[in-house]
Amino acid sequence: MRNNSKGFTLIELLAVIVILAIIALITTPVILNVIEDARKNSAVDKAWGTIDAVRVAYANAQVGVDAVGIPYTVNFPKGNNKGSGNDYGSDTATGGGWGKGYINDQPVQASGEMPQSGFVTIRSDGTIIAYKLQFGKYYCSTMKSGDTSAFDSNSMTCSRTEKDVEVQNYSADKVGP
Repeated sequence: MRNNSKGFTLIELLAVIVILAIIALITTPVILNVIEDARKNSAVDKAWGTIDAVRVAYANAQVGVDAVGIPYTVNFPKGNNKGSGNDYGSDTATGGGWGKGYINDQPVQASGEMPQSGFVTIRSDGTIIAYKLQFGKYYCSTMKSGDTSAFDSNSMTCSRTEKDVEVQNYSADKVGP
């Protein structure tokens, strides 16, 4: 008598499971890298958005009664109030700064997320730099990738490690707090 079975054997099922496991092992790191790159690119976009927001707030503050000098530094995170005195840049002769998210009476408002820490400085030559802006687990500074010797206002580097975005020849007389 002939047994006419219409199913899969145990060997066939195990072979399919092994093939699926191999595919999962190969694709998981690739997918995780894509997710990590997307988060990093998001932090870069947020950092550029913060720089643009500082640029707009600075321009709006220039129209006000007390013009703002340069260099000028805006500190983050944004506080519940502007601070007072030099804390938010009332010294127009030197530019002042340390703005807790404000430039004089002008709040720095970006359409996206604001940084949790760091600062943005408008330098006397008109360039705007960002230093250690923190968005979630990422820190961003305006420098070329891998070059920790100087700021580069045209390039942004973001890393999960704060030390990776530190400028080695940083000094307080050049920028920021």
